Amino acid sequence: MAIGHNLTFVDFQNDFVAQKGALTFDEGKGDPNLIARVKSFFEQLPHGYFKNAIVTYDTHFPKTYAQSEEAKTFPPHCMDQTNGWELAIDKHLIESKIKTVQHLRKNTYDMWAETIDKISPEILAQTRDVVLFGVASDICNKAGIEGWLKRGLSVTVLEDLTRGIFKQTRDVLKEEPFKKAIKKGALKIMRSENFLRYIQHERS
Repeated sequence: MAIGHNLTFVDFQNDFVAQKGALTFDEGKGDPNLIARVKSFFEQLPHGYFKNAIVTYDTHFPKTYAQSEEAKTFPPHCMDQTNGWELAIDKHLIESKIKTVQHLRKNTYDMWAETIDKISPEILAQTRDVVLFGVASDICNKAGIEGWLKRGLSVTVLEDLTRGIFKQTRDVLKEEPFKKAIKKGALKIMRSENFLRYIQHERS
């Protein structure tokens, strides 16, 4: 079975990054440049570079949210199939560049908890390394990175395509066990434009 690169795109939903989203950072102002950078990355991404992708969606339901742990801290957000739940970029742009894309719903910060959808075993079996970005750096991204590292895969985080709530990516990766992973070469941090240049060099 052929293996290749995986893209993990975390919770890049309107309620987190679009202006006036239910939990958008900077008091609902958000960062239009972040959305533009992510869109530009996918537009410039060579078709077929990534073998597969996991696109995660924080997903909640009106009938059960009030009883959830998150309701103790956060207002209702990312309600299934609402505009706030949708990606802040066109999902078809992602699918036009990557053949196998799993859209993974979850109702907790950890994609590996598989609370709604289970991660495709085929994707796991076909992945040799991972590129990850999205939101939030200090919560859902962090859990995603930890899970991939525990499974023995190397991870590259594209820091300019991330945003944290209390900590940004560089500060998150100063924590244990990330420092050890960086020292071993299993975890890297790059800017998206440098990664795209790396791809061009690799394929030339």
